[in-house]
Amino acid sequence: MTEGGTLTEAIGAAIGAGLTLLIFSYMLGDNPLYRLALHIFLGILIGYSFGVVVRDILFIRLLEPLAERKWEFFVPLLLAIVLMTKGVRRQAYIGNMATGLLIGVGTAVALSGALLGTLIPQVAATGRAMAVGGADLSQLDGWLLVGRGALVVLGTVCALMAFYFTAHKQRGLAGLWSRLVALAGGAGRLFLTSAFAAAFAGALTSALSLLAERLYRIIDFFARLLTPS
Repeated sequence: MTEGGTLTEAIGAAIGAGLTLLIFSYMLGDNPLYRLALHIFLGILIGYSFGVVVRDILFIRLLEPLAERKWEFFVPLLLAIVLMTKGVRRQAYIGNMATGLLIGVGTAVALSGALLGTLIPQVAATGRAMAVGGADLSQLDGWLLVGRGALVVLGTVCALMAFYFTAHKQRGLAGLWSRLVALAGGAGRLFLTSAFAAAFAGALTSALSLLAERLYRIIDFFARLLTPS
């Protein structure tokens, strides 16, 4: 059964196949076997995460530098101790400073990530798509390059217009502008729907690939189990 492998690998394969079957039992409805596998997974995940935090953050990044007399690391230690007071109702106000610092830093990091990781790259990509001056319009590839750039610009503008919800019914030029914005917003929602559909299809494809991989491992395990050594 374990030809070419070790006893540890065989035990690991058996545990993996058993837990996979327990998870698959959810297709028959919620049952104790599925909940057992779920609890095992959550327990291992929490225990591993706790061990990583204690080793990589508490010891390596905090206590070891303090043992080397790097006193600047006393500040995060003090903030951590202050933050622990949030668990006591009467002294919870003491941890407000550390909580505010965490929220402020987290908000700044999220905002900079949104700007540097999404908005600015999208603007840069739109600008590059508009730079089609070197396209040879006498060839089909040149027209395809121009069309792709126009599609990127149109999709970006329409997607931004999709979040404009204040276009009221008006008359004259204002009414014409409102109708154009509403039309562009409708086209933008189509672009957003297409993007979400593509993302969902990619996630579903990844999930099916993982499912096929787990089924292959289960079949391989039982094939080894039934094959005489």
